[in-house]
Amino acid sequence: MKLKVLIILFNIVEMIVVYLTGRLLNLPNEAIFTIMLLFIIVRMTLGRPLHYKSPYKCFIMTLLVFLSMFVIFHVNLYVSILFTIFDAFLLTGRGNIDDMFMWCGKTSKYQDIIEFVKFNAFDEKLIKFENALKEQDNLSYLIYKYRFKDNLTFEQISERLDLDNPRISEIQDNVAFAFRITMQI
Repeated sequence: MKLKVLIILFNIVEMIVVYLTGRLLNLPNEAIFTIMLLFIIVRMTLGRPLHYKSPYKCFIMTLLVFLSMFVIFHVNLYVSILFTIFDAFLLTGRGNIDDMFMWCGKTSKYQDIIEFVKFNAFDEKLIKFENALKEQDNLSYLIYKYRFKDNLTFEQISERLDLDNPRISEIQDNVAFAFRITMQI
């Protein structure tokens, strides 16, 4: 509950700063609110919005995105509206560069664990590690299973376990550390 209140307060402060940035650029209120509302509506309707783990990065990125849209407004209102829709679409994750032709993408920093689990499913040491993890902490085991065995995304794990991404990432890091020590990889 406390975290949700802080998130709401952060978003309100962020929108106030964005509004003030638009006012500093001498934009009319109608233009500022049109761009802000259009961006928010498009971003929410096209998919699940992407977020940074750090509130500082989130704040800076939001400020830069809106600053660029406000500067484009000085060129033309229609160009600004089209850019706002395009930018909101990109920030939902649907305009992901990984979907481009011949893009190999980036490998995970846990690729060694994913491959080890994939190719050594019946390894005795691995089975002992999984059983020990399950007995010690069932939540850590579920995150291990979903992430490294089932290759689920953080979003899918978050929906199944009702956890925030930073908490999942923290547990995943701990499990990966224990895995690498136990398996000596």
